[in-house]
Amino acid sequence: MKITCVIGSARNNGSTAYLIDKFIEGTDGKAKICRHCIGDKNIKFCRGCKMCYTNGECVQSDDVKQVVEDILSSDLVVIAAPSYWADVPGQLKTFFDRCTPYGNTNPAIKLKADKQISGIAVAVRAGVRESENELILNSIEHYFGHMGIKTFRRISVCKTDSLNDLLQFHKNEIEEMVLLGKQVVQDV
Repeated sequence: MKITCVIGSARNNGSTAYLIDKFIEGTDGKAKICRHCIGDKNIKFCRGCKMCYTNGECVQSDDVKQVVEDILSSDLVVIAAPSYWADVPGQLKTFFDRCTPYGNTNPAIKLKADKQISGIAVAVRAGVRESENELILNSIEHYFGHMGIKTFRRISVCKTDSLNDLLQFHKNEIEEMVLLGKQVVQDV
């Protein structure tokens, strides 16, 4: 089993990354894991040129294609994002935009999954309203839909302004991520 985990944050060591790492810990080495932090990647803005609608390729060269290749060759994709003004961070939105060559609306699509991929969407925010996390989860699920990934789990964590908040107040959600990691490799 191959699992690709995408940390949709500018930071590789915050609460969002911690939840991904707890999920990975739960897999106990029983899956091939690809872990990408969007904030560590070289990802240029989409130019809107639509050349990818002609040739199925982006005219820009950066880290997007490697992440997409990992995603599309996976059995499971986990995308976790913190809330930046009640939505996904700009870095993750830029990544989503740059996946136009690989989405199901591109008439010239060349690179796509050859099997059903499952997806887990995770949202983390400082505020208290679940409705704002729903926007993040919906954005991730929208991305999944265009990439041919079927969402099977959505996880929302509120009241988390820092890693300390997560560790102090969200032991259940942390354990849920570990157990989810165990579950997905057990089902294989």
